[in-house]
Amino acid sequence: MNENVRAEIEKSAQYISMSVEEAIAKFEEICSANGLETDNPASIGVWRNYVANARRQNDSGEKKDDSLFKAAFGFFVSLDAPRDMMAWNRNKAKEEFLRDEDNALEKGIVALATENALGKFVISRYHKNEYQEVTVNTLPEGAEIMEDGRIYIPLDNTATYMNGGTNANYGKPLPAQQMRRSGVFFGSVNNGEMRPYYFSYKNQGGVDFAPNTFEWVHFLCVEGSNGTDIYGATDLTVGSLSLNSELDPESNVYRNMDNFNFEEALKNHFDEHIIMLFDIDREHIQRQALPSKERYVITEGTVCNMNMMPTKNGNRIINITDLNTEMNYEDDSGMVTCWVPEHLTLDFGIGSTVFVVGRTSQRTIDGVVEPATINTSGIYCLIKHGSAVEVSQPIEEDFDWF
Repeated sequence: MNENVRAEIEKSAQYISMSVEEAIAKFEEICSANGLETDNPASIGVWRNYVANARRQNDSGEKKDDSLFKAAFGFFVSLDAPRDMMAWNRNKAKEEFLRDEDNALEKGIVALATENALGKFVISRYHKNEYQEVTVNTLPEGAEIMEDGRIYIPLDNTATYMNGGTNANYGKPLPAQQMRRSGVFFGSVNNGEMRPYYFSYKNQGGVDFAPNTFEWVHFLCVEGSNGTDIYGATDLTVGSLSLNSELDPESNVYRNMDNFNFEEALKNHFDEHIIMLFDIDREHIQRQALPSKERYVITEGTVCNMNMMPTKNGNRIINITDLNTEMNYEDDSGMVTCWVPEHLTLDFGIGSTVFVVGRTSQRTIDGVVEPATINTSGIYCLIKHGSAVEVSQPIEEDFDWF
């Protein structure tokens, strides 16, 4: 244990009515339970959480768990690119405002703001069918100013959730942006059995949290009460992320996973998501009724083309085909396009056999339904051939330098 860690434990012991020796013993116990070395910087985060819970327990008389944060070990089968969860709601509010400003106000979809002679803003809204008005010095960050000078503020107008729960943010401004990264994790939480979990991580921590799929990782998380979900916790989760391959094999955290069979794990634990490549169009239609987080598919194919030049949103493109089925050359069915986000590593080449994980999508152009494609969120290379050819944007030469 280094001096800084010991000093913090000694300082905090007095606040939870422990001797220094008792606090150090408890600290080591918590680290062991969470699979952390005592010198791991993340161990301080877990200890601070324990102290905070212990103090609340003393104040309320209620019994609390030793640690909210749990140690997770495993790999991500799927990890989506971060998405702005407020984008759809904000666009909808703008549409309603432009269509009928008065109706959008009365329905609680937006609040309206006007600037008075003193440079302050008078904000009006309807909340629970009651008109309200307030004067403030500054606008909330989600406010939108139109070219004609009109100002509207998108509001959260969901009073209750579908499960009956009350929305504490009802009537409040929507945040300008709320990023979230979601995925599917397979592994052990708090030294439990290895199994699938749905993963969700909000705000900047979720943006920065980007391990490659099918790579063994350690991190701290919060386990949901339903036993099927885990969540990222502020900056602690991204700060605690470590690759198993980079740990000292002699440490008690390192796991030797050389004999683990990824293909077998997918077939044993994700069988309902595995589809044949030639079934992708039919499966796309059948899975639309499923909840969004359950809609992903896992399919196997041979890489027949790779375009590493990123699109405007950062995707690379690979095409995969099933060599065991016939190709329909009239409509190119039998070959599937996969859009691969920039956070996923492509370290294989054409001819490789891969498992692709992602959600299907399908466009209709001029009344013609195009073949389904895959918005990729995970890739596992089963048989590797060559490597991807990296490309960069061309730079124009300047011959007029003189």
